[in-house]
Amino acid sequence: MENQDSEQSFEGRMMRLVKKCHQEQRLIMNHVCIRVEDIDQTEKLLAESFGIGKEGFTRVEGNLFKGEAFVSGAWVNDNFYLELMEPLEKQWLGYDTGCGAPIGHLSEVGFLTPDMDAELERLSKLGWRVTDTLSSGYSREVKMDMEPSIGFPIELMEINIRDK
Repeated sequence: MENQDSEQSFEGRMMRLVKKCHQEQRLIMNHVCIRVEDIDQTEKLLAESFGIGKEGFTRVEGNLFKGEAFVSGAWVNDNFYLELMEPLEKQWLGYDTGCGAPIGHLSEVGFLTPDMDAELERLSKLGWRVTDTLSSGYSREVKMDMEPSIGFPIELMEINIRDK
């Protein structure tokens, strides 16, 4: 992560959304991820040009989805952040986006869920299929797309609330 202050701010905002998601028992759209060729350059450009991430982007440390070299995020407002992902390999025409079809530079649209199993069951009935999974001691994440791909992959995140 970029620095301790931005990490605490990022995590604090995320936990507020996670609690809201659980309290309201509904999906909450919380981010859009864009694939970029140079994450450092893109972070700097967004901060200088548009003020996005001017307090710093927060880098994800630890597990990443297959094909991801770096991931970072900056809050746009209290409820939504922009995520950047630099892939391990340079992109090319026909590049494997991880969702089954090449689609511009959209990596995914992310949603928090209070109940991953229920949401996976609901979405699978609508034709969504899991394309990748990631889990840790406190969260489960999945990437999903339609078969065939519609060019709108999603990421579902279920984050456990730690009662204090």
